[in-house]
Parts: sequence; structure tokens; C-alpha cells
Amino acid sequence: MFSDDALEQVLLYPKLQERLIAHPEERVKIQKLFKEIHGEFSPTVVKSAVTLIDASFRKLYDGINLEVPEGMDFKELQKKYHIVLVPNHQSHADYVALTYSMYKNFEVAIRVAAGINLNVFPMGQFFGKAGAFFIRRSFTSDHLYKLTFEAYIFYLLQTEQVVEFFFEGGRTRTGKLLKPKYGLFQMLLEAHHLGGVKKPLMFIPVSLAHEHIPEEKAHARELGGAKKKPESGTQLLKLFKLFNKRLGTIHLHFGEGIVRKGFEGDLKQATQDLAFECFKAVGRNMPVTPSSLLALLMLDEPTGALTWKQIEERAKDIIDYCIYLKVPLTPSLQPDEAMNSIRSSLDMFIGNKKIEVIKREKLNQVYYAIKPESRVEVLFHKNMILHHFLVAGIINATWFNIFNGQIKDNIQLTRFLQNKRKELKYEFYLPTVKEMIFTSLDIVSYGVGRKIESTDEFFKFSSQELYQLATKVRRFSTAFSYIYEAYYISATTVKYLHKEPFTQERFIQVAKELFSLEIEHGRVVKYPESFAVPIIKETLDYYLTNNTIERTEDRKFRVVDVERLDKLIDKFNIDLNDQVAINLKFNRL
Repeated sequence: MFSDDALEQVLLYPKLQERLIAHPEERVKIQKLFKEIHGEFSPTVVKSAVTLIDASFRKLYDGINLEVPEGMDFKELQKKYHIVLVPNHQSHADYVALTYSMYKNFEVAIRVAAGINLNVFPMGQFFGKAGAFFIRRSFTSDHLYKLTFEAYIFYLLQTEQVVEFFFEGGRTRTGKLLKPKYGLFQMLLEAHHLGGVKKPLMFIPVSLAHEHIPEEKAHARELGGAKKKPESGTQLLKLFKLFNKRLGTIHLHFGEGIVRKGFEGDLKQATQDLAFECFKAVGRNMPVTPSSLLALLMLDEPTGALTWKQIEERAKDIIDYCIYLKVPLTPSLQPDEAMNSIRSSLDMFIGNKKIEVIKREKLNQVYYAIKPESRVEVLFHKNMILHHFLVAGIINATWFNIFNGQIKDNIQLTRFLQNKRKELKYEFYLPTVKEMIFTSLDIVSYGVGRKIESTDEFFKFSSQELYQLATKVRRFSTAFSYIYEAYYISATTVKYLHKEPFTQERFIQVAKELFSLEIEHGRVVKYPESFAVPIIKETLDYYLTNNTIERTEDRKFRVVDVERLDKLIDKFNIDLNDQVAINLKFNRL
């Protein structure tokens, strides 16, 4: 559809018509905003792009693994619904992978909401013709822009185009899913409601996982505090010039559609409910890949190295756990292919200079270790799947406290789970305590080899059964240690600054200095990846919530409870030391 036709459709949006009646002079500005947003979509360019990708993109990647629910037929779904794809966002390559896969497999062209930062010469024009339309990072203060963009969403629905947007609003730098942004969810609901669109909306969550991403080094620099470099045409073109690297497979796991026929009551609440339903579906369906599994088990060795036999044994344990708990695995990690896939992933990490090979001639052994300077880059892949093992990590600490008598009944167990949940609530979108208990029953049933119906049974286990449980969850004993180390660093930083108000910038600066000292000379912090600016920033929310610090009128922070702060420092110290004790206790058992 040409721009003039598209603009006419945009101007038919009821809210925009009302605005123009009241302010006819704004028509010129609306036309200018439309031009900024609109991509001159061309099906011919999409076909050409698919041919180009076949010739070039496939040299960089091993392939795209596409998984859709059985019976999902996009052509049929389009007859009944307005389709909206809502994937997570890890790399600029996501746009390419989704557009390519939808057209190659289903002959469905999609319209992708792309950041305005990608509308740069010469790639911006190409992206627009391939299906992109462009959105500003923030526009809360520009009501006319918001209204025009909402009208553009109305146009896309009216012309029955498949819409796709990244619900996180931007690429994750850590690998963990980001909380959903509500803007486009709300615009879709409202444009659908006000525009009199008859077909229901169907939101399809897409869990997108890369084996490796081109932006790994840039993400690692930003986590260390470096500023994000703005995109440029030459920078984006570099993504297609990385043929000296192997980036493996991109995995696209489509979930079941979430249908909305409209909304009743409060639009804000309806928007939030929808956004988090999509968010949780993406997290639930995020597949464990060979590279993420390898990252998970190897990062648990802060300074040591692993033999292939150790890697193989640990990987088998994690895969067994995933199969029992129904954690999604890529097809390449099914039991008959898993070890070959992990070996291939290991070779890829070595080839990309993330893992080094250590040969010890006297022992006649070959060891593999993540290079210290690459641990933050590899952490991205671990973080992609870490939420799947959250409850298992907590259970690992729980059995130890039951074993040594610190947890004696259900009341203490519930309190323990609540406290653990509070500690991690700023790192992950967590299940409720009730959901955690149900998952705990499944994990403990897996651990002891029989069905456990109630947490009352936890306190009747024999030493042998506790040993069995420990065996099954030991692989997750240190999976979250780097996060607890970050909180320990944060707490000691706040204590260092407690005598006077401090800014966020000063807090990050001191935290980085204390982290460096700890890594070099300390006794608590062992993981080089435990300092990352996003985590350190989020810890301040934790201290604000539990009333350890408060904000001042000039937006600084001030410590209001030094005694509580001291207790938190001791607590994080004990938690980290307990991980060592758990492993020692397990080895003695």
C-alpha cells in the first residue's frame, strides 16, 4: 500500500479525527510524524531479502530452528484473528530471523516495530521496505506523536497485516528477560477497540534464543559501565561482515496464541495483565540451548577448569532435570544428540576465543576453562535460562537448612521461601510463593524418586533421602552465587557511603572499586561476573523497599537503618559461605 493510501487510513482513526477537528492546523505535523513512522513496505523487497539471507546470513549462522505448536496454520489464523507476534529481543539479527522465517516457512510478511535508532542510512530505507515501521524510544511528553502512532497501529489492523514488536522495548544486555513495556500492548487494545475492528486480536509469544550473538562484546562493555554507542549505517552493516565467527543456530519457539476480543473495565489493568501473560509465556517456553547449558555449568567454576568427562556428566544431570520438570530443550539437546551438540558448542566457544584449552601433560588430561575476560560475555547465555532453575537453586539451600535443623516446620519453610523470593524479585519475574511450593513438590519428587504430595513430608526424610535430593539439585548449588555476590558488594558499598547522602553515579563508582579489591584480595567474592551495572543499580530498589535507605529531595540516597544494613551484609556473607558448606557436606555424605 502506498504512503498516500496509508496516510488516509491513519487519518480515519476516530481519536485523530477528533483532534483534527479541534486543531486543523496540526495536519501538517501529523503528516510529518507519519513519514517518520511509516516504512514503505514492499513484498518484492521481502522476497529479495529472503534470497539475500539464503546467500549471506546462512554463512554466519548454522540455521534457524523454528518450532510452532502442532496444527498452527498462519494462513488460517489470519482469517480469524489479527495476528501480533511478541518475541523477546537479544540481537539486531532478531529482525532478520523473524522476517525470514515467517516468509520462508509460511509466506507471511510481517510488519515489525523497530527502534527509530535503526532508521539510519543506508539500512533504514531497506528495513522499511522489508517491513519495519519506526518508533521513538520515548514519547510520553509528545501527545500528538503518541496519537499518530496509535493511529498507525489502527491502519495496520485495518489492512490486516501481521504485526510484530519486541515486548521488552529493547535488547537485553544481560540475557535475562526484561520486564514488558506496556505502550504497544495498550495501543493495540485501544486501536482495536475504538477502530471497530471486528476480528479478535491473537498475541503469539515467541521465545527467541541465540547460540551466540554478534553484539556480545558491546553488551559486556555496557554492563561494565560503558555508554551505548548509537547505531550507524556502517555499524549495522558490520553485522553481515562477521564471517570469521561462528554464531550457531537461532531458535524460535512459538507459543500458543493469547486471544483478546476486547477489554472490559480499566484499560491500564487489561494492558498489564496481557503484557505479563505474554512475558511469562515467553519465559516458560525459552529453550535450553547447547551454548546456554554449557555456559550454565562452566560458569559455576569461578577459577577452575573442567575435563570433557566432567562437562558430559554435569550436562546429563541438567538434561535429565529438564526432561522431568518439562523445561523446554532444543531438538539438538534430545538425549540421542545432546553430547554431540554440546561438543560442537564447546568447539564454537573455543573458536570464538571465549574458552581456552589447557593441556596438562603430566596428568595426561585436557581441561577447558572460560577466559576470565570473557566470563561476562558467556554469562549472557546462562542468564537466558537461569529462571528455569530458580526454585531448584532455592531447594538446594532448603534441604541443607532442613538437614541441619534451621528449618523445622512448614511455617519456617514458607518464611524461608518468602525471604528468598524477596532477595531475587529484582532479578527475575518470580512465581508466587504458592507456585514455588508446587514446583518444589515436583523437584523433591524428582529428587527422592517418589511422588511427594505435601511439604509436611519434607521433615520426615531420612538422611539417605536428603542425600538423594542433594544429588539431583547439586548442579544448581552455585548457579545464583554471582547474584548474591553482587548484593554483598552493593551492601558493603552502601555501608562505605552511609555517613552522607550519595548519588547513583557515586554508588556505582565505589561499588566497582570495592569489587576490584574483593576479586584481587577478598575472601567472599569469587565470580568476576558478579559486577554488572544493571544488577548493581537494581540493588538500590531492594534497599529502598526494605527501608534500609531512602531518597532525598535532591534525588540522592541516604542510609536510614545502619543496623539493618549490617545484618544484610552478614546475611549475604553467610549465604555465600553456606554454598561452600553445602558442597562440603554433600561430599562428606
